[in-house]
Amino acid sequence: MEQQTTAQKQMSLRAKATGWLAAILLVTLISIGIATAVGQWTVKAFDTLLEDNAACYAVQDAIKEETRAFEHYVREPSQESSQTFADACAAAEESLAALPFDYAKIGEDRYARTWSLRQGYAGYQKYRDAFLQMTPAAETYVDQMYRVMELQDYLSEYALRLTQATLEQENAAYSAQADQLEQLPWVYLGLFLMALALMLVLLDLLSRAVVRPLLALARASRSIADNDFSGQDLPVHSQDEVGRLTGTFNQMKHAMQEHLATLNALHREEVRNLALEKDLDHTRMEMLKSQVNPHFLFNTLNMISCMARLEDAETTDKMIVSLGNLFRHNLRTKQQEVTLEEELDGLEDYIYLQQMRFDGRITVEKQILVDPARARLPSFTLQPVIENAFSHGLKACEEGGRILLRVWRQGRMLYVTVADNGKGMTEEELAALSEKMRQSEQTGKSIGLGNIFRRVSMLYPDTGKMQVFSRAGHGTVIRFEIPQGEEEERP
Repeated sequence: MEQQTTAQKQMSLRAKATGWLAAILLVTLISIGIATAVGQWTVKAFDTLLEDNAACYAVQDAIKEETRAFEHYVREPSQESSQTFADACAAAEESLAALPFDYAKIGEDRYARTWSLRQGYAGYQKYRDAFLQMTPAAETYVDQMYRVMELQDYLSEYALRLTQATLEQENAAYSAQADQLEQLPWVYLGLFLMALALMLVLLDLLSRAVVRPLLALARASRSIADNDFSGQDLPVHSQDEVGRLTGTFNQMKHAMQEHLATLNALHREEVRNLALEKDLDHTRMEMLKSQVNPHFLFNTLNMISCMARLEDAETTDKMIVSLGNLFRHNLRTKQQEVTLEEELDGLEDYIYLQQMRFDGRITVEKQILVDPARARLPSFTLQPVIENAFSHGLKACEEGGRILLRVWRQGRMLYVTVADNGKGMTEEELAALSEKMRQSEQTGKSIGLGNIFRRVSMLYPDTGKMQVFSRAGHGTVIRFEIPQGEEEERP
């Protein structure tokens, strides 16, 4: 007994499951075999009954059809009625030949009735064929015709009696079989109880060999997930797959416990690296802001120098004050993001200086449909875009130049568009600009719009967007989509 228990422990889980399933499969196959045999036996009995009855009914129908065809041919002789009658005769002969005629299978009564029907039909054929050779003018024509019809009636009666005898015989045989079928439910019940008992034994063995050890593994795994390594090693009761899995789990627990300190150290190092990466990103952003093209500064100073020589000091003073405010705003801005209100403060002075530069030929309109104090966007965004509209889109415009700044919000997204009615760009120029912006994102070389494109991509890598739309002779539109931290309050 002890040797047997040891052998069972050393068996693989696959071998155990194979043995358990083989027993259930055996019972299942026996049940299926018995059910199949009984079913085939029952179906065969039904098939025999249906086939025999069908053959009898076929003979009845064939004789009736031959009788109708004969009457029609006698009344209206024609090629068509002759062919119909010939077909009916052939069908009757064929149906008679198809009748069962095995004494051992059909019994004495049916055999005798079948023989009588066949012999009767053979005698009828002689009279029928002899009548068909006669002419209507013959003296015995009418007598022979009635004799043929009388024989047809006899054949129909014989066929009917044969059908009745067949039904009686088959019903009696089926009734005898039905008594035997009544015992089958008890046989099926016994097989079902046997299969159920084997299934219960299988479930118990499966629970002991697989389910309980796996549940213990699950509980131990939850403890390890909570960083609790104080539990005892799980017992190994067998050498099958579950036993080896339990042993491997114990080894894994010890390995994880030994490497926990190393993992914590790696985590601290990772946190420190993330902090350094954040500082690097901030430095990169500050460098990008410092890359703004200084041409505007030099152009403005040259323009102020000229104005000072051409007009009184009041206008020049206002321009110098605006320029100073603009410088202070740009130097004061150290954050990566600012409010729209802060961005507009610096933009007002810039627009005034540009309008003085272009002698009022270019107007700037603003449609601010949000609360400027609550909306946020990357710092130093609007001024370079407005400068691009002045310098590139409307520089050659003699009059009627127009720039429209529009800001609105939908849900958590802030939309900003800067549109001008300048010269615009061709499809080739627009494609070249887009390529320069992508190269700027990759190489860090600022080209104005590329500088802003990089900052938007870095600050909002998943949801932020900057797009440029342009058409030659119709102007340019620059559109921003900036995510916001909270939903806009509605009145």
